[in-house]
Amino acid sequence: MELPKLDSWTSGFNMFKSDENQRLEMMSDNSSFTFHRDRIIIDSYPFKPSIAFKNNTITPKIIDSIDLKSFPPTIKINEELIFIPATQKKDLETFAEIHNIKIVQRNDLWSWILEPFLDTEYTAETDDRMNTLLSRHGLSKDDIKALRTEVKDQMLIYNFDTMLWEWCDLGLKDVLKAMRTKYSDEEFRSFYLKAMSISQLPENSPPSR
Repeated sequence: MELPKLDSWTSGFNMFKSDENQRLEMMSDNSSFTFHRDRIIIDSYPFKPSIAFKNNTITPKIIDSIDLKSFPPTIKINEELIFIPATQKKDLETFAEIHNIKIVQRNDLWSWILEPFLDTEYTAETDDRMNTLLSRHGLSKDDIKALRTEVKDQMLIYNFDTMLWEWCDLGLKDVLKAMRTKYSDEEFRSFYLKAMSISQLPENSPPSR
């Protein structure tokens, strides 16, 4: 395994000794949906701040759009993205076709933010490219550094201490799974809303302050 050298984002990750319960909670995902012709029933969902945790039904009229290309696929309701298990992508696609729901394809900004925490080399060239991509959505270098600093410890545990060893992509759902084990319910709700907001920043938005 070759760790990123830039900014020492992953240096010393072997010092993190999460307990087994934390690791199990990080990796658990109880997402379960049942698709019907006129609604989607939410059997279980892992994130307490989500509308999907508090309600058990999604009807077509409350869905703003669907992204079938994201991993996992997502449903946008108001300012929130609801994660649908990848195994149910076809069900979601059929549901969208029946109800003529708008299909979109979003960039996963968190994938770019979390690039240093993949199990691969993170070079200066990669950093420049990530900064350029994120700046188009209004995130400055200081914004990016602050976000990476906030999630660093948890993402190192999530990807390395759990032996996930993900080297291709970490995204919005990954950072939410990692951070929920660190924060109180109130703190996680705040982070959840911030993470959702960042994930939907439009391209060419003004720089963040």
